[in-house]
Amino acid sequence: MMIDSPAPRPLLEKTTTDLTHARKVGELRPTARSAPAVPSAANRFSRNNVDECWHVVFAPDETRFVWLCGTSKVLLVPWNRFKNCLLSLDNKDNEGNEIKGQVVCIDAGSPVNSAAFGMGTPENQLTEQPQGDYWKRFDFSKEFVLATGHVNGRVRIWDVYTGRKLLELMDHQQSVRDLAFAPDGSLRLVTASLDHTLKVWDLRDDGNMFKTLKGHSYEVFWCCWSPNGRLLASAGGGKSVLIWNMETYALARTLTGHQHNVGCCEFSPDGAVLASASWDTRVILWDPFTGEILRTLCHQYPLPRPIFASGANGSWVRGVAYARNGCQIATIADDGYLRFWNLLEPDIDPVAMAIGEEDMVCCTFSPSGCVFAVGTKESKVSFYAAPRTLFSLKHLARMAVRQLVVTPDIDRLQLPPMLRTFLKYQQWY
Repeated sequence: MMIDSPAPRPLLEKTTTDLTHARKVGELRPTARSAPAVPSAANRFSRNNVDECWHVVFAPDETRFVWLCGTSKVLLVPWNRFKNCLLSLDNKDNEGNEIKGQVVCIDAGSPVNSAAFGMGTPENQLTEQPQGDYWKRFDFSKEFVLATGHVNGRVRIWDVYTGRKLLELMDHQQSVRDLAFAPDGSLRLVTASLDHTLKVWDLRDDGNMFKTLKGHSYEVFWCCWSPNGRLLASAGGGKSVLIWNMETYALARTLTGHQHNVGCCEFSPDGAVLASASWDTRVILWDPFTGEILRTLCHQYPLPRPIFASGANGSWVRGVAYARNGCQIATIADDGYLRFWNLLEPDIDPVAMAIGEEDMVCCTFSPSGCVFAVGTKESKVSFYAAPRTLFSLKHLARMAVRQLVVTPDIDRLQLPPMLRTFLKYQQWY
């Protein structure tokens, strides 16, 4: 299927007619003036005064989707992980009976910028047992919690089943633009703020803020953990990405190479690659252990000169997301397109595209990688079916190895040079 583009846009070597069209499979619209794009119960949470939506979030088990659908409204929408679509929002089954707890609406009390799910690990499965008294307000073994970051610098923790506020964290001086839970089940929470700092909180210790990470000279827009929980990447103003050692809570290295602010970043599923999206029209794929640039994905062709890349070039890349298979990346940019890239192909062009919504600001893949969600400044969310990607057994074997072996240790292995190059992602295919 071809994309009917009303006007030429800055693309790479291929035109829109040469690429697969990404199919939209659903959407959430906050405005009451529009025809409903979701079941009628969503209209109860519609609003006329729209604000910016900075996060789109799936629950780790892919049963819920977080919709920042109002200035201070957070809606937990049920998601069908088997059919990869939204469930009915009417809280009723096929026979009209009420279904309790299917949709949860949270009045967060103040404007929300960000959201993230966290899930604890049972005590007997922790590698380090907690010392002394610690928080026991819910069962870590079976429940999720939802954290929201607010414009006033507060962080609030919510029960995802009842919408009840469990905890409020206060220490940031300005807006909390992003937050992320450690993937190891320890319930460590990192928050990124416009006050130039990141803070680390321990929800097992009643939300104690035990570390402030200082290294950014400008606002911090984003933070993300590596899959094993040993590294943290943070991005924002200043054209660089910072890598933190989360065992010592010290700055490990600074990745420099962008020519404009870095809006977001994300680790690959095996933790071997970090993708950073910048307003300089590029996504750079880094080795987070060495700082080496492994690959660059361009959103303008030819590349703008530095003086244009560092300004209003019309193609600011607002978001980047990794799919579960580790070889597919999706991006959104100010030129109005969303793009899907297959990293195992030598082609420098995306493999699929779609004309997205106006003012796209955030994106994410579902945990299964089957759906790509895009949010706009007006809090509209669109869902696209991710193109199917074929990947080799060789790639799966590389991901399995890289989950256990970091880049500096690869050279110590008795392997042929070509294989070491492949394992380091210096050769992608």
